[in-house]
Amino acid sequence: MKQAKVINVSNVSGGVGKSTTAIELATYFGMNGHKALVVDADMQASATDCIGAKGAPFTEKELSEMEQKVKEGENVLNVLDQSLIENVANDLSDVLIDPEIIENVIVSTKLDNVDLLPASIRLCQADKNLSDDITRSAVDRLADALEIVKDKYDFIIIDNSPAQTLVSTNTLLASDLNIIPVKLDRKSVKGMIISLRNTLSIMKRNRKNIDIRILFTMVPKRGKTENMLIPWFRKQLGKLIFDTVIPYQKKPAQDASLMNKQVVHTKTNVGEAYRHLGNEVLSMMKQEVR
Repeated sequence: MKQAKVINVSNVSGGVGKSTTAIELATYFGMNGHKALVVDADMQASATDCIGAKGAPFTEKELSEMEQKVKEGENVLNVLDQSLIENVANDLSDVLIDPEIIENVIVSTKLDNVDLLPASIRLCQADKNLSDDITRSAVDRLADALEIVKDKYDFIIIDNSPAQTLVSTNTLLASDLNIIPVKLDRKSVKGMIISLRNTLSIMKRNRKNIDIRILFTMVPKRGKTENMLIPWFRKQLGKLIFDTVIPYQKKPAQDASLMNKQVVHTKTNVGEAYRHLGNEVLSMMKQEVR
């Protein structure tokens, strides 16, 4: 029986391409015949908005009903809040409370062979919910949930929030591989350092072995970053760094995913790089199986 490989994409620094990397990898796996599940563990729900249905606008009927409630004297913020609650189906926050419902929460997407475990703003309450439940461990709920569906997928890719929380501890402990995307500026490198130390600390504390790889993203061509920093980091960190480098691309290619066309499908430098990354990850996983 197959058991999916779980890939975590994380960095405490925002804007480094975590969601893009998770989605593009899942898309590449799917287009090559591998069944993939994207787990959105970010309360901003970027992955959910991109490949799920959560990014849909309000309907005319919803707006009309909200307008009527406001006219009847209800507070506009309460009306908006209630409308959002009524229209958000179960998501990862519910799975962390009750791992056994995961199969009912997973939804299909328009991407070939790719399913989604969605997120919503309700994830902001997940840490409190996990802490309040003293009946069982708060850090292995996601691992328990994924065990239920691992035989249905080849790869499970988790997109994370920058925040270091019980949710991010859950995602890390459920993983076989932790990818840390990083732009080579001071802020992102600092995030990489914190992420590496946090990963190593959680691994040691929980006696969990997790492979770690660093992915350079948004790298300008023919600049000092490519000519100086990348060779220096490769010399210092060696096999921790992917061979693949994701180049910087102007806005049209970045917007491809918003048009339901993931960048990995395009004939851009970024698309080629993500295809190369997908092959590199597949090669890693095959070596581990041996």
